[in-house]
Amino acid sequence: MANALTTNQVDVGPRLRSWLMQPLSRSWCVLGWCVATTIFVGIVAVLGGPAFIDTSESVYGTWAVAHGHMACAYPPVSLPDYPPIAPVYLLVSGGIAAITGIGHTVAFPSAASLGPDCDKGFVVMTRWSGHAGALVPTTWIGCVGWLALMFGVVAWLRASGRGRCGWEPATLIVVACLPPVWMCVQSYFHPQDLVAMGFALCAMACARRGSWIGAGILVALAVLSQQFALLVAVPLLLLAPASRRISYVVAALTTGALVVLPLAMLTSGHALRAITVGTGDNPVPGGAVLSELQLHGASFVLLTRVAPIAVSVALSWWVARRLGPAALRPVTLMSVVAVSLSLRLVFEQLVVAYYFMALAVSLVLLDVVRGHLRRSTVAWLAAVAVVFCFFGGQAFNGVEWGGYLRRLVPLLIVVPALVVTLLHVLRGGSSRHLVPWLAVAACALLMWMGHVDTTDHRLVVWLWQVLLVVPGVVLAAGPLYDELRHEDRVETGMT
Repeated sequence: MANALTTNQVDVGPRLRSWLMQPLSRSWCVLGWCVATTIFVGIVAVLGGPAFIDTSESVYGTWAVAHGHMACAYPPVSLPDYPPIAPVYLLVSGGIAAITGIGHTVAFPSAASLGPDCDKGFVVMTRWSGHAGALVPTTWIGCVGWLALMFGVVAWLRASGRGRCGWEPATLIVVACLPPVWMCVQSYFHPQDLVAMGFALCAMACARRGSWIGAGILVALAVLSQQFALLVAVPLLLLAPASRRISYVVAALTTGALVVLPLAMLTSGHALRAITVGTGDNPVPGGAVLSELQLHGASFVLLTRVAPIAVSVALSWWVARRLGPAALRPVTLMSVVAVSLSLRLVFEQLVVAYYFMALAVSLVLLDVVRGHLRRSTVAWLAAVAVVFCFFGGQAFNGVEWGGYLRRLVPLLIVVPALVVTLLHVLRGGSSRHLVPWLAVAACALLMWMGHVDTTDHRLVVWLWQVLLVVPGVVLAAGPLYDELRHEDRVETGMT
Protein backbone atom coordinates (compact mmCIF):
# COMPACT_ATOMS: atom_id res chain seq x y z
CA MET A 1 0.00 0.00 0.00
CA ALA A 2 1.15 3.52 -0.66
CA ASN A 3 2.68 5.44 2.19
CA ALA A 4 1.65 8.85 0.90
CA LEU A 5 0.31 11.13 3.60
CA THR A 6 -3.42 11.76 3.70
CA THR A 7 -5.41 14.34 5.64
CA ASN A 8 -5.77 11.88 8.53
CA GLN A 9 -2.03 11.47 8.97
CA VAL A 10 0.42 13.61 10.88
CA ASP A 11 2.82 15.33 8.50
CA VAL A 12 6.00 15.14 10.53
CA GLY A 13 7.98 17.08 7.96
CA PRO A 14 10.40 15.87 5.31
CA ARG A 15 13.49 16.30 7.49
CA LEU A 16 12.03 14.33 10.38
CA ARG A 17 10.74 11.60 8.06
CA SER A 18 14.20 11.38 6.51
CA TRP A 19 15.79 11.05 9.97
CA LEU A 20 13.33 8.38 11.04
CA MET A 21 14.37 6.26 8.06
CA GLN A 22 18.09 6.97 8.53
CA PRO A 23 20.04 3.80 9.52
CA LEU A 24 21.56 3.93 13.01
CA SER A 25 24.64 2.22 14.35
CA ARG A 26 24.46 -0.22 17.22
CA SER A 27 25.78 2.41 19.62
CA TRP A 28 23.02 4.88 18.72
CA CYS A 29 20.40 2.17 19.08
CA VAL A 30 21.68 1.27 22.55
CA LEU A 31 21.68 4.96 23.47
CA GLY A 32 18.03 5.13 22.39
CA TRP A 33 17.22 2.16 24.61
CA CYS A 34 18.94 3.85 27.55
CA VAL A 35 17.10 7.14 27.00
CA ALA A 36 13.71 5.39 26.81
CA THR A 37 14.51 3.36 29.94
CA THR A 38 15.58 6.50 31.78
CA ILE A 39 12.32 8.19 30.81
CA PHE A 40 10.23 5.25 32.03
CA VAL A 41 12.08 4.91 35.34
CA GLY A 42 12.17 8.69 35.74
CA ILE A 43 8.40 9.03 35.38
CA VAL A 44 7.84 6.27 37.92
CA ALA A 45 10.33 7.85 40.34
CA VAL A 46 9.09 11.44 40.00
CA LEU A 47 5.49 10.37 40.61
CA GLY A 48 6.35 8.63 43.85
CA GLY A 49 7.82 5.29 42.87
CA PRO A 50 6.12 1.95 42.16
CA ALA A 51 2.57 1.50 43.43
CA PHE A 52 1.59 -0.52 46.47
CA ILE A 53 -1.83 -1.25 44.95
CA ASP A 54 -2.04 -4.95 44.02
CA THR A 55 1.49 -5.68 45.25
CA SER A 56 0.08 -8.53 47.34
CA GLU A 57 -0.54 -10.47 44.14
CA SER A 58 3.19 -10.76 43.46
CA VAL A 59 5.52 -9.67 46.29
CA TYR A 60 4.79 -12.67 48.53
CA GLY A 61 5.43 -15.00 45.61
CA THR A 62 8.64 -13.11 44.81
CA TRP A 63 9.94 -13.55 48.36
CA ALA A 64 8.90 -17.20 48.44
CA VAL A 65 10.70 -17.97 45.18
CA ALA A 66 13.78 -16.00 46.25
CA HIS A 67 14.11 -18.12 49.41
CA GLY A 68 13.16 -21.48 47.90
CA HIS A 69 9.71 -21.83 49.50
CA MET A 70 7.69 -22.52 46.34
CA ALA A 71 4.63 -23.65 48.30
CA CYS A 72 4.32 -20.11 49.65
CA ALA A 73 4.22 -18.67 46.12
CA TYR A 74 0.88 -20.43 45.61
CA PRO A 75 -0.58 -21.28 49.02
CA PRO A 76 -3.90 -23.16 49.36
CA VAL A 77 -5.65 -19.99 50.55
CA SER A 78 -4.74 -16.62 49.06
CA LEU A 79 -5.44 -13.18 50.43
CA PRO A 80 -9.01 -11.98 49.79
CA ASP A 81 -9.19 -10.14 46.45
CA TYR A 82 -5.45 -10.74 45.88
CA PRO A 83 -4.95 -14.10 44.15
CA PRO A 84 -1.35 -14.79 43.05
CA ILE A 85 -0.31 -14.04 39.49
CA ALA A 86 0.91 -16.39 36.77
CA PRO A 87 4.43 -17.73 37.34
CA VAL A 88 6.87 -16.21 34.84
CA TYR A 89 7.17 -12.81 36.51
CA LEU A 90 7.43 -14.45 39.94
CA LEU A 91 10.30 -16.64 38.75
CA VAL A 92 12.12 -13.65 37.25
CA SER A 93 11.52 -11.29 40.17
CA GLY A 94 12.33 -14.02 42.69
CA GLY A 95 15.63 -14.66 40.95
CA ILE A 96 16.48 -10.95 40.96
CA ALA A 97 15.53 -10.66 44.65
CA ALA A 98 17.77 -13.61 45.49
CA ILE A 99 20.74 -12.26 43.51
CA THR A 100 20.44 -8.72 44.91
CA GLY A 101 19.86 -9.97 48.47
CA ILE A 102 16.71 -7.97 49.15
CA GLY A 103 15.90 -8.14 52.86
CA HIS A 104 19.07 -10.09 53.65
CA THR A 105 19.72 -8.10 56.82
CA VAL A 106 16.94 -10.04 58.56
CA ALA A 107 16.71 -13.83 58.39
CA PHE A 108 13.82 -15.07 56.27
CA PRO A 109 11.17 -17.11 58.17
CA SER A 110 11.80 -20.83 58.43
CA ALA A 111 9.52 -23.44 56.88
CA ALA A 112 8.20 -24.31 60.34
CA SER A 113 7.16 -20.71 61.06
CA LEU A 114 5.46 -20.43 57.67
CA GLY A 115 3.23 -23.31 58.66
CA PRO A 116 1.97 -26.45 56.88
CA ASP A 117 1.20 -25.62 53.23
CA CYS A 118 2.33 -22.09 54.10
CA ASP A 119 -1.00 -21.34 55.80
CA LYS A 120 0.72 -18.69 57.96
CA GLY A 121 2.89 -17.37 55.14
CA PHE A 122 1.20 -14.02 54.53
CA VAL A 123 1.29 -12.96 58.18
CA VAL A 124 4.84 -14.15 58.78
CA MET A 125 6.26 -12.72 55.53
CA THR A 126 4.51 -9.39 56.14
CA ARG A 127 6.18 -9.15 59.55
CA TRP A 128 9.55 -10.12 58.03
CA SER A 129 9.31 -7.56 55.22
CA GLY A 130 8.51 -4.82 57.72
CA HIS A 131 11.66 -5.55 59.73
CA ALA A 132 13.84 -6.13 56.64
CA GLY A 133 12.56 -3.19 54.60
CA ALA A 134 11.96 -5.53 51.66
CA LEU A 135 8.75 -4.14 50.17
CA VAL A 136 10.00 -1.01 48.39
CA PRO A 137 13.08 -2.67 46.80
CA THR A 138 10.86 -5.55 45.67
CA THR A 139 8.45 -3.19 43.93
CA TRP A 140 11.32 -1.58 42.04
CA ILE A 141 12.00 -4.99 40.48
CA GLY A 142 8.79 -4.27 38.56
CA CYS A 143 10.80 -2.08 36.19
CA VAL A 144 12.04 -5.31 34.63
CA GLY A 145 8.63 -5.33 32.97
CA TRP A 146 9.69 -2.30 30.94
CA LEU A 147 12.85 -4.09 29.81
CA ALA A 148 10.76 -7.02 28.55
CA LEU A 149 8.40 -4.67 26.71
CA MET A 150 11.29 -2.68 25.25
CA PHE A 151 12.99 -5.78 23.85
CA GLY A 152 9.65 -6.91 22.43
CA VAL A 153 9.14 -3.56 20.69
CA VAL A 154 12.67 -3.63 19.26
CA ALA A 155 12.25 -7.22 18.05
CA TRP A 156 8.98 -6.38 16.31
CA LEU A 157 10.33 -3.20 14.71
CA ARG A 158 13.33 -5.03 13.33
CA ALA A 159 11.23 -7.90 12.00
CA SER A 160 8.88 -5.46 10.27
CA GLY A 161 11.52 -3.24 8.67
CA ARG A 162 11.40 -0.30 11.10
CA GLY A 163 14.32 -1.25 13.33
CA ARG A 164 17.92 -0.06 13.38
CA CYS A 165 16.84 3.37 12.17
CA GLY A 166 15.36 6.52 13.68
CA TRP A 167 12.01 4.83 14.12
CA GLU A 168 13.48 2.55 16.80
CA PRO A 169 14.46 5.09 19.49
CA ALA A 170 11.55 7.38 18.59
CA THR A 171 9.04 4.56 19.07
CA LEU A 172 10.60 3.44 22.35
CA ILE A 173 10.46 6.98 23.74
CA VAL A 174 6.81 7.34 22.75
CA VAL A 175 5.91 3.98 24.30
CA ALA A 176 7.77 4.82 27.52
CA CYS A 177 5.72 8.02 27.84
CA LEU A 178 2.33 6.34 27.40
CA PRO A 179 0.39 6.53 30.71
CA PRO A 180 -1.10 3.01 30.40
CA VAL A 181 2.47 1.69 30.11
CA TRP A 182 4.12 3.33 33.13
CA MET A 183 0.90 2.98 35.14
CA CYS A 184 1.51 -0.80 35.13
CA VAL A 185 4.27 -0.09 37.66
CA GLN A 186 3.58 3.37 39.05
CA SER A 187 -0.19 3.36 39.63
CA TYR A 188 -1.10 -0.34 39.83
CA PHE A 189 1.56 -2.95 40.42
CA HIS A 190 1.09 -5.20 37.39
CA PRO A 191 4.53 -5.46 35.74
CA GLN A 192 3.55 -8.94 34.56
CA ASP A 193 1.36 -7.24 31.93
CA LEU A 194 4.43 -5.53 30.46
CA VAL A 195 6.33 -8.82 30.53
CA ALA A 196 3.49 -10.60 28.72
CA MET A 197 3.29 -7.92 26.03
CA GLY A 198 7.06 -8.04 25.56
CA PHE A 199 7.09 -11.81 25.06
CA ALA A 200 4.06 -11.56 22.75
CA LEU A 201 5.79 -9.01 20.52
CA CYS A 202 8.91 -11.20 20.40
CA ALA A 203 6.70 -14.12 19.35
CA MET A 204 5.20 -12.01 16.57
CA ALA A 205 8.70 -11.04 15.45
CA CYS A 206 9.68 -14.73 15.27
CA ALA A 207 6.55 -15.44 13.24
CA ARG A 208 7.46 -12.69 10.81
CA ARG A 209 10.91 -14.25 10.38
CA GLY A 210 9.47 -17.73 9.89
CA SER A 211 10.78 -19.09 13.20
CA TRP A 212 7.61 -20.76 14.44
CA ILE A 213 9.33 -22.84 17.10
CA GLY A 214 10.65 -19.62 18.64
CA ALA A 215 7.19 -18.06 18.30
CA GLY A 216 5.66 -21.00 20.16
CA ILE A 217 8.18 -20.81 22.99
CA LEU A 218 7.77 -17.06 23.43
CA VAL A 219 3.99 -17.00 23.20
CA ALA A 220 3.83 -19.71 25.88
CA LEU A 221 5.98 -17.54 28.15
CA ALA A 222 3.67 -14.61 27.39
CA VAL A 223 0.57 -16.58 28.40
CA LEU A 224 2.35 -17.78 31.54
CA SER A 225 3.00 -14.13 32.39
CA GLN A 226 -0.54 -12.83 31.87
CA GLN A 227 -3.48 -14.66 30.31
CA PHE A 228 -4.49 -11.85 27.93
CA ALA A 229 -1.57 -13.04 25.76
CA LEU A 230 -3.92 -15.78 24.54
CA LEU A 231 -5.36 -13.01 22.36
CA VAL A 232 -1.99 -12.96 20.59
CA ALA A 233 -1.42 -16.72 20.61
CA VAL A 234 -4.71 -17.41 18.80
CA PRO A 235 -4.11 -15.13 15.78
CA LEU A 236 -0.57 -16.48 15.39
CA LEU A 237 -1.91 -20.03 15.34
CA LEU A 238 -4.58 -19.36 12.73
CA LEU A 239 -2.43 -17.09 10.54
CA ALA A 240 0.53 -19.48 10.57
CA PRO A 241 1.22 -21.54 7.44
CA ALA A 242 -0.47 -24.92 7.74
CA SER A 243 2.90 -26.68 7.54
CA ARG A 244 4.22 -24.75 10.57
CA ARG A 245 1.25 -24.92 12.94
CA ILE A 246 2.33 -28.22 14.46
CA SER A 247 5.80 -26.83 15.22
CA TYR A 248 4.22 -23.75 16.80
CA VAL A 249 1.77 -25.73 18.94
CA VAL A 250 4.32 -28.35 20.04
CA ALA A 251 6.85 -25.68 21.02
CA ALA A 252 4.21 -23.78 23.00
CA LEU A 253 2.88 -26.87 24.78
CA THR A 254 6.37 -28.16 25.56
CA THR A 255 7.41 -24.81 27.03
CA GLY A 256 4.21 -24.63 29.04
CA ALA A 257 4.71 -28.15 30.38
CA LEU A 258 8.30 -27.43 31.40
CA VAL A 259 7.10 -24.51 33.51
CA VAL A 260 3.71 -25.74 34.72
CA LEU A 261 4.42 -29.35 35.70
CA PRO A 262 7.27 -28.64 38.15
CA LEU A 263 5.27 -25.79 39.69
CA ALA A 264 2.20 -27.97 40.00
CA MET A 265 4.21 -30.62 41.85
CA LEU A 266 6.03 -28.13 44.09
CA THR A 267 2.79 -26.33 45.04
CA SER A 268 0.52 -29.40 45.27
CA GLY A 269 -1.41 -28.19 42.25
CA HIS A 270 -2.30 -24.80 43.75
CA ALA A 271 -0.44 -22.94 40.99
CA LEU A 272 -2.80 -24.27 38.33
CA ARG A 273 -5.59 -21.84 39.16
CA ALA A 274 -3.31 -18.81 38.75
CA ILE A 275 -1.97 -20.23 35.49
CA THR A 276 -5.34 -21.08 33.92
CA VAL A 277 -7.67 -18.42 35.33
CA GLY A 278 -5.50 -15.54 36.49
CA THR A 279 -6.23 -12.75 38.91
CA GLY A 280 -9.19 -11.03 37.28
CA ASP A 281 -11.95 -13.62 37.54
CA ASN A 282 -13.74 -12.12 40.54
CA PRO A 283 -17.11 -10.72 39.38
CA VAL A 284 -16.94 -7.56 41.45
CA PRO A 285 -19.09 -4.54 40.51
CA GLY A 286 -16.76 -2.55 38.29
CA GLY A 287 -19.13 -0.18 36.54
CA ALA A 288 -18.33 -1.52 33.05
CA VAL A 289 -21.03 -2.52 30.62
CA LEU A 290 -20.86 -6.25 31.33
CA SER A 291 -20.76 -5.76 35.09
CA GLU A 292 -24.32 -4.45 34.87
CA LEU A 293 -25.45 -7.94 33.81
CA GLN A 294 -24.63 -9.24 37.31
CA LEU A 295 -23.25 -12.52 35.99
CA HIS A 296 -21.55 -15.10 38.20
CA GLY A 297 -19.87 -18.47 37.91
CA ALA A 298 -19.58 -20.20 34.55
CA SER A 299 -21.63 -17.59 32.67
CA PHE A 300 -19.31 -14.85 33.90
CA VAL A 301 -16.17 -16.74 32.79
CA LEU A 302 -17.68 -17.60 29.42
CA LEU A 303 -18.60 -14.03 28.62
CA THR A 304 -15.56 -12.21 29.96
CA ARG A 305 -12.81 -14.73 29.24
CA VAL A 306 -14.00 -17.14 26.54
CA ALA A 307 -15.96 -14.69 24.37
CA PRO A 308 -12.94 -12.51 23.45
CA ILE A 309 -10.98 -15.62 22.44
CA ALA A 310 -13.90 -16.94 20.40
CA VAL A 311 -14.25 -13.65 18.50
CA SER A 312 -10.48 -13.58 17.96
CA VAL A 313 -10.63 -17.10 16.52
CA ALA A 314 -13.40 -16.08 14.11
CA LEU A 315 -11.59 -12.91 12.99
CA SER A 316 -8.22 -14.63 12.52
CA TRP A 317 -9.76 -17.54 10.60
CA TRP A 318 -11.60 -15.14 8.29
CA VAL A 319 -8.47 -13.04 7.62
CA ALA A 320 -6.37 -16.16 7.00
CA ARG A 321 -8.96 -17.42 4.55
CA ARG A 322 -9.15 -14.07 2.74
CA LEU A 323 -5.44 -13.26 2.54
CA GLY A 324 -3.58 -16.55 2.91
CA PRO A 325 0.20 -16.05 3.40
CA ALA A 326 -0.27 -12.27 2.99
CA ALA A 327 -1.94 -12.24 6.41
CA LEU A 328 1.55 -12.29 7.96
CA ARG A 329 2.49 -8.94 6.45
CA PRO A 330 3.43 -6.52 9.25
CA VAL A 331 0.43 -4.21 8.95
CA THR A 332 -2.08 -7.03 8.65
CA LEU A 333 -0.62 -9.09 11.49
CA MET A 334 -0.37 -6.14 13.88
CA SER A 335 -3.87 -4.97 12.99
CA VAL A 336 -5.37 -8.41 13.66
CA VAL A 337 -3.51 -8.63 16.97
CA ALA A 338 -4.57 -5.09 17.95
CA VAL A 339 -8.22 -5.90 17.28
CA SER A 340 -7.87 -9.13 19.21
CA LEU A 341 -6.33 -7.32 22.19
CA SER A 342 -9.06 -4.68 22.09
CA LEU A 343 -11.63 -7.43 22.67
CA ARG A 344 -10.37 -7.73 26.24
CA LEU A 345 -11.58 -4.18 26.86
CA VAL A 346 -14.92 -4.87 25.18
CA PHE A 347 -15.71 -7.84 27.42
CA GLU A 348 -14.11 -6.65 30.68
CA GLN A 349 -16.17 -6.10 33.83
CA LEU A 350 -13.62 -3.52 35.05
CA VAL A 351 -12.10 -0.54 33.25
CA VAL A 352 -8.66 0.25 34.65
CA ALA A 353 -5.91 2.35 33.09
CA TYR A 354 -3.33 -0.41 32.76
CA TYR A 355 -5.84 -2.59 30.88
CA PHE A 356 -5.34 -0.18 27.96
CA MET A 357 -1.58 -0.83 27.83
CA ALA A 358 -1.62 -3.65 25.26
CA LEU A 359 -3.97 -1.81 22.89
CA ALA A 360 -2.11 1.50 23.23
CA VAL A 361 1.25 -0.12 22.43
CA SER A 362 -0.29 -2.05 19.53
CA LEU A 363 -1.79 1.08 17.97
CA VAL A 364 1.52 2.93 18.17
CA LEU A 365 3.38 0.01 16.59
CA LEU A 366 0.68 -0.34 13.95
CA ASP A 367 1.11 3.26 12.86
CA VAL A 368 4.91 2.99 12.96
CA VAL A 369 4.83 -0.07 10.71
CA ARG A 370 2.64 1.88 8.28
CA GLY A 371 5.20 4.68 8.30
CA HIS A 372 3.03 7.50 9.59
CA LEU A 373 1.02 8.58 12.60
CA ARG A 374 -2.72 8.93 12.34
CA ARG A 375 -4.16 12.04 13.95
CA SER A 376 -6.95 9.89 15.32
CA THR A 377 -4.40 7.64 17.09
CA VAL A 378 -2.70 10.61 18.71
CA ALA A 379 -6.09 12.00 19.75
CA TRP A 380 -7.17 8.65 21.23
CA LEU A 381 -3.95 8.34 23.23
CA ALA A 382 -4.44 11.88 24.53
CA ALA A 383 -8.03 11.08 25.55
CA VAL A 384 -6.94 7.93 27.38
CA ALA A 385 -4.22 9.92 29.15
CA VAL A 386 -6.50 12.70 30.34
CA VAL A 387 -9.30 10.39 31.42
CA PHE A 388 -7.17 7.97 33.42
CA CYS A 389 -4.66 10.49 34.76
CA PHE A 390 -7.49 12.70 36.01
CA PHE A 391 -10.44 10.41 36.59
CA GLY A 392 -8.38 7.50 37.89
CA GLY A 393 -6.27 9.68 40.16
CA GLN A 394 -3.79 6.95 41.16
CA ALA A 395 -1.12 8.32 38.83
CA PHE A 396 -0.46 11.33 41.06
CA ASN A 397 -1.32 9.99 44.49
CA GLY A 398 2.29 9.12 45.31
CA VAL A 399 3.48 12.74 45.70
CA GLU A 400 2.21 15.67 47.72
CA TRP A 401 1.91 17.93 44.70
CA GLY A 402 0.06 15.26 42.74
CA GLY A 403 -3.31 16.93 43.21
CA TYR A 404 -2.10 20.10 41.53
CA LEU A 405 -0.61 18.17 38.63
CA ARG A 406 -3.79 16.13 38.30
CA ARG A 407 -5.84 19.30 37.85
CA LEU A 408 -3.28 20.64 35.38
CA VAL A 409 -3.30 17.60 33.05
CA PRO A 410 -6.63 18.42 31.33
CA LEU A 411 -5.41 21.95 30.62
CA LEU A 412 -2.19 20.58 29.11
CA ILE A 413 -4.32 18.43 26.80
CA VAL A 414 -7.12 20.82 25.88
CA VAL A 415 -4.86 23.66 24.71
CA PRO A 416 -2.93 21.60 22.10
CA ALA A 417 -6.19 19.97 20.99
CA LEU A 418 -7.82 23.34 20.38
CA VAL A 419 -4.68 24.65 18.62
CA VAL A 420 -4.62 21.63 16.29
CA THR A 421 -8.34 22.14 15.60
CA LEU A 422 -7.82 25.81 14.79
CA LEU A 423 -4.89 25.12 12.47
CA HIS A 424 -6.90 22.43 10.71
CA VAL A 425 -9.77 24.86 10.12
CA LEU A 426 -7.46 27.61 8.86
CA ARG A 427 -5.89 25.17 6.39
CA GLY A 428 -9.30 24.17 5.09
CA GLY A 429 -9.07 20.55 6.21
CA SER A 430 -11.96 18.13 6.14
CA SER A 431 -14.44 18.67 8.96
CA ARG A 432 -14.67 14.95 9.77
CA HIS A 433 -11.02 14.96 10.80
CA LEU A 434 -11.81 17.55 13.46
CA VAL A 435 -13.95 15.08 15.37
CA PRO A 436 -11.11 13.29 17.25
CA TRP A 437 -9.54 16.55 18.42
CA LEU A 438 -12.87 18.09 19.40
CA ALA A 439 -13.61 14.91 21.36
CA VAL A 440 -10.27 15.20 23.17
CA ALA A 441 -10.94 18.86 23.97
CA ALA A 442 -14.40 17.97 25.27
CA CYS A 443 -13.00 15.20 27.50
CA ALA A 444 -10.33 17.51 28.88
CA LEU A 445 -12.79 20.34 29.52
CA LEU A 446 -15.21 18.04 31.32
CA MET A 447 -12.43 16.75 33.54
CA TRP A 448 -10.89 20.16 34.17
CA MET A 449 -14.14 21.98 34.89
CA GLY A 450 -15.52 19.21 37.10
CA HIS A 451 -12.39 18.76 39.26
CA VAL A 452 -14.24 16.23 41.41
CA ASP A 453 -16.51 13.51 40.10
CA THR A 454 -19.95 14.15 41.62
CA THR A 455 -21.92 11.73 39.46
CA ASP A 456 -22.47 8.04 40.01
CA HIS A 457 -19.05 6.32 39.68
CA ARG A 458 -20.42 3.24 37.91
CA LEU A 459 -22.22 5.35 35.31
CA VAL A 460 -19.03 7.30 34.61
CA VAL A 461 -17.01 4.08 34.18
CA TRP A 462 -19.63 2.66 31.81
CA LEU A 463 -19.60 5.88 29.78
CA TRP A 464 -15.82 6.08 29.51
CA GLN A 465 -15.60 2.44 28.49
CA VAL A 466 -17.88 3.11 25.53
CA LEU A 467 -16.23 6.40 24.57
CA LEU A 468 -12.68 5.02 24.69
CA VAL A 469 -12.97 1.36 23.72
CA VAL A 470 -15.15 1.77 20.62
CA PRO A 471 -12.77 4.25 18.92
CA GLY A 472 -9.86 2.01 19.97
CA VAL A 473 -11.41 -0.95 18.19
CA VAL A 474 -12.03 1.17 15.10
CA LEU A 475 -8.43 2.41 15.07
CA ALA A 476 -7.16 -1.16 15.35
CA ALA A 477 -9.44 -2.45 12.60
CA GLY A 478 -8.98 0.44 10.14
CA PRO A 479 -5.64 -0.69 8.63
CA LEU A 480 -6.94 -4.25 8.37
CA TYR A 481 -9.94 -2.99 6.44
CA ASP A 482 -7.63 -1.02 4.13
CA GLU A 483 -5.49 -4.12 3.55
CA LEU A 484 -8.53 -6.20 2.64
CA ARG A 485 -9.82 -3.53 0.25
CA HIS A 486 -6.40 -3.28 -1.36
CA GLU A 487 -6.31 -7.05 -1.82
CA ASP A 488 -9.76 -6.96 -3.41
CA ARG A 489 -8.66 -4.25 -5.85
CA VAL A 490 -5.57 -6.28 -6.79
CA GLU A 491 -7.67 -9.38 -7.42
CA THR A 492 -10.18 -7.39 -9.45
CA GLY A 493 -7.38 -5.89 -11.55
CA MET A 494 -5.91 -9.33 -12.15
CA THR A 495 -9.21 -10.77 -13.26
